[in-house]
Amino acid sequence: MADSRPEYGIYEIKRLVGRKFDDPHVQNNLQYFSFKVESESNEPVVSVEHQKQTLKKSPQELCTAILAKIKKDVESKLGRTIDKAVITVPAYFNVNQREVTLEAANMAGFTVLKLLNEPTAAALSYYLENDCEQENHSLVYDLGGGTFDVAILKRKSNNIDIICVDGDTHLGGQDFDNLIIDYVCEEVIKNYNYNPKKERRTMRRLQNQCEEAKKNLSVAEETTIVLYGFVKNHDVIEIPLTRTQFETMANKLFERTIEIVDNCLKSRDLQKASIKEVILSGGSTRIPKIQNMLSNYFEGKNLNKFVNPDECVAEGAALQAAMLSDNPRQEINKIRITDVTPLSLGLRNFVDVMTFLIKKNTPIPANETSTRVTVYDQQKSMTFDIYEGERLNARKNHYLGKMTITDITPAPPGQCEVIFTMSIDQNGILTIKAKEKYCDNIKDLKIVYTRGHRSDSEVKNALKDAVDHKEEDEHFKAFASQKEYVMNYCIRAIYNFENKQLVETCKDTYELCKEIKEKVEHMEIEDEQKLKLLKKEIQRRCDSVIQEHNFKFMPFIRI
Repeated sequence: MADSRPEYGIYEIKRLVGRKFDDPHVQNNLQYFSFKVESESNEPVVSVEHQKQTLKKSPQELCTAILAKIKKDVESKLGRTIDKAVITVPAYFNVNQREVTLEAANMAGFTVLKLLNEPTAAALSYYLENDCEQENHSLVYDLGGGTFDVAILKRKSNNIDIICVDGDTHLGGQDFDNLIIDYVCEEVIKNYNYNPKKERRTMRRLQNQCEEAKKNLSVAEETTIVLYGFVKNHDVIEIPLTRTQFETMANKLFERTIEIVDNCLKSRDLQKASIKEVILSGGSTRIPKIQNMLSNYFEGKNLNKFVNPDECVAEGAALQAAMLSDNPRQEINKIRITDVTPLSLGLRNFVDVMTFLIKKNTPIPANETSTRVTVYDQQKSMTFDIYEGERLNARKNHYLGKMTITDITPAPPGQCEVIFTMSIDQNGILTIKAKEKYCDNIKDLKIVYTRGHRSDSEVKNALKDAVDHKEEDEHFKAFASQKEYVMNYCIRAIYNFENKQLVETCKDTYELCKEIKEKVEHMEIEDEQKLKLLKKEIQRRCDSVIQEHNFKFMPFIRI
């Protein structure tokens, strides 16, 4: 059916989950999909022709349909209702992608016991058959059809700590297939003046042929892609392809996986020799060149290969489900798994400095609290902007979303405290809560992950970006600290002038505070010297008045 009616065959839907239509990765994939994807409010929607009607389904709805079919098949096999499941996801799935997966599972009738990262599932499958009494480190190299994940695990006995994860949610077997597709299309255009990408039905058949060619090249040095009825007046087209050609065209992607492995080790200050075992997972790890490159990177280390790398993740999920089962007849060793956050999470303050609450590689579940105070007199609300990343300048990190707590208790500047709590559960879902310290005013929200203006590549390079710009960030932090001080100084001085009825008697100084506050509020780091001059001026004009009239709530002096 999928070959003859390609618009009915939907695949690689995971590449659309939790993404916007204008995401560069989504746009790149559109040229290879044989089905139609449209944009509705910048959300990708799959359009399917069915019984003379056009059906439009979101990625979440399609995931729901897949999970519902699995549920029905399992129930038919077992003869009883199944309503709980462990579901695996790429380790580098972001919060929004995880939420979509959970919602799809719930709509399909499942209670999700755990969202299990795929490399963790692969390790679980391997570890169950391999005992370990001494503490050691293992690396899972998980290269599947659509995604690539790396995880470094520390294991002793039945305890597994996931100490680092990295990956690329758009790097996998499908990308290798696409390289072969591009090569074949170039050959057909050059020799027959016909572009197969113009017809969906042709593309679906071509995808199948190119995927099969890729698999053949894992066991043979050369293969031939045979295309029947692709071009008018040519019944058969044969395009030879050697393993060397394939390895050359895919070399940059292969090297990208090794680069991610290297970054993962460096982020935890681990040497290659510290890795006792390298565990392969995912069908694409059958490619000989990948195995050679990975073995060479680890200086000739033998790789641990699963008999069937396509199934080890599913097997690990089944083992995790068995461990979570309350069935007393389950006889399986309990292995404790501790996962970590791939990037830091935190808040932006009113001068754009990032306050890191949950730091990168923090064990999950995690819960951290921070206290914020009001900036202005009689402030009625407080907004919390949430970011993911490692830069001290919050606006250069990945924006997640915001939450506003309203109707807060009126108070002088800096005197109303709000306690902010950030939590990540075992499924990697982020929730936030804000509560006034001395009353029951609470705002509780599961954050919605918005992609903002940052791409996946920027998120994946966040650690390197922070290292490369460390000096710049320290400079920014020093500037922002002074900006925060001058802003608070002016705001609180204005409050005291008004509260102590000194506006008329100290009118010039009062107006100067308002003027400098307005100027400083819009200053950027390029205005650092101007800020220093304004700080000296406001202190020179105000300090004597502050001392004479005993101003309250003034900020601590910063040199």
